[in-house]
Amino acid sequence: MITLLRVDHRLLHGQVAFSWTQYVGADCILIANDNVPEDELRKTTIKLAKPPSVKLVIKNINDAIESIKSGRDG
Repeated sequence: MITLLRVDHRLLHGQVAFSWTQYVGADCILIANDNVPEDELRKTTIKLAKPPSVKLVIKNINDAIESIKSGRDG
């Protein structure tokens, strides 16, 4: 179930990663971006910004749309 949907050019930052995930009880963050899935440095940096207990999924935009439509989180 989607509990929060946020469009933000910063992809993931401290306020979302820690405050919002805790507030809404999120257990997964999905980042939809066409450049990040192919950029290992950016993926690693984003992974460091998330809480350890929260799953992080990084997909290109089309794959993210299909995941949301199908109800999959990964």
